[in-house]
Amino acid sequence: MLTQFLIVFVVLILAELVKGLSANGTPPVLQRFSWQMGLAHVMWSNIGRIRIVLALGLLALLVLGEARIAMIASGVVLGALWYGIYWLFNRYWVGRFKFPAIRQMVFKTAAENAVDPSIQVIGVAHEGKAKAFPANMVHFHHQLPDEIGGQPIWVTYCGLCRAGRVYDLNLDGTPLSFTLVGAISFNAVFRDHRTGSWWRQETGECAKGPLKGRALDDFGFEQMSLSNWLAKHPDTEILQYDPAFIKPYTFINKMLKYEASVPAWHMQERPPLVLGLHVGDAARAYDLVQLQNRVVVNDSLNETPLLLVGDKASDDAFAYDRRLEDGSVLDFVAAEDGAGMTDSGTGSTWTLLGQCTDGPLAGTHLRALQSYKQYVRSWIEFHKGTDFYTF
Repeated sequence: MLTQFLIVFVVLILAELVKGLSANGTPPVLQRFSWQMGLAHVMWSNIGRIRIVLALGLLALLVLGEARIAMIASGVVLGALWYGIYWLFNRYWVGRFKFPAIRQMVFKTAAENAVDPSIQVIGVAHEGKAKAFPANMVHFHHQLPDEIGGQPIWVTYCGLCRAGRVYDLNLDGTPLSFTLVGAISFNAVFRDHRTGSWWRQETGECAKGPLKGRALDDFGFEQMSLSNWLAKHPDTEILQYDPAFIKPYTFINKMLKYEASVPAWHMQERPPLVLGLHVGDAARAYDLVQLQNRVVVNDSLNETPLLLVGDKASDDAFAYDRRLEDGSVLDFVAAEDGAGMTDSGTGSTWTLLGQCTDGPLAGTHLRALQSYKQYVRSWIEFHKGTDFYTF
C-alpha cells in the first residue's frame, strides 16, 4: 500500500498547487485559457473538501497498510512539501495578504495636499463634490471603497491590466464589500462577502457564484495627472498616502512611469498602452504614444463625433464629444507648441482639458466621454469586437 499512499499524497500536493496557481501568481500560459476562471472557482470552492477526503484516504492507508514506517517517513517529507505550498498560497502569495486593505483614508484640500501633483489619479466628481484617488495607491490595494455625495463607490485598479475602474457599490439597494482573490486572465478578481460570488475588475461583471450574470453599474471617472485634475476641480479632496504603505506606493509610482520593474517569473513584457472607449455597442482604441505625438485626433464612432487629445507633458489622454449644445460640430487642430488647440470653425482657443479660454466660444466646455487608459492586451481581452484607430 506504500505506492497507493504516495500517489494519494502526490494528488493532495498537486491539488494544493493547482488551487494556488489558478488565481495566485498564475503562470502567463495559464492566464490565456478561457477555462481558467472555471478551474479557479472549482478549486477554491472545493479545496477544503478535497483536503478532507484525501487526508482520510491517507489515514486509512496508514492504519490498514503494512509499511507504516516507510509511509510515516515519506509522509513527513511530502507533508512538509504540502505545507510549504499551502503556506505560500494561503498565507503569503494571496491577494488579501500580499495587497492588504488600506488602514486609514484621509482626504485633504489642494492647499493641504502632500501628494506629488505629477502622479496619475482616478478622479471622481458627483453632486458638486470631487475626489482624487492616487493611482499608485489604488494599484497597490486594488480597491478603495468610499462614498461621494452620499453615493457608495468602488474605486479599483488592476496592475496586470494597468486599468482603473469605478463602480456603484450598490446592488439591489445594498452596498457590496469585497476581498481580492487574485488574478485571472490578467485581471483582478474579487469575492463579495454577501454571497461569495466572484467579480471581474475590468467589467464589473459577476463571473462565478450565486450572482453570476449580474453587473455593477459603472460610475463616471477620469484618469489624469493630479495637476490636470486640480485645474478642472480646484476644490477637490485628495486622498493622502497611508503612512503604513509609503514604500510600495513609491515603488508602484516608479513602475507606472517605467522607471522600475519587477523581474519575476510570472511577469510579462510591458505591452503597449491604449486609450479605449465605448459609444453604444461600438468600441475603439487609440495607441497612446501615437495619440500623444499627434496631440489632436478628430474622429467619429457610432455617429458620434469624437475628439481625442494626448498630452505629452503629463502622459494624459482625453476623449470628448465634439458637438456643442446647439448641435454644431467642431473640428480641432493642435497648437504649434502642443499645449492647447483651436477649433477651425471659430478660431477659439481651447485647453487640452476641453475648456475654451479665448475667442467667440470662451467659457464653453466640451463634454468629456468615459475613456480608459490601459494595456492593449486587456482591452482586447475584455472588449471583444473593438477596432483600432489608424494613425
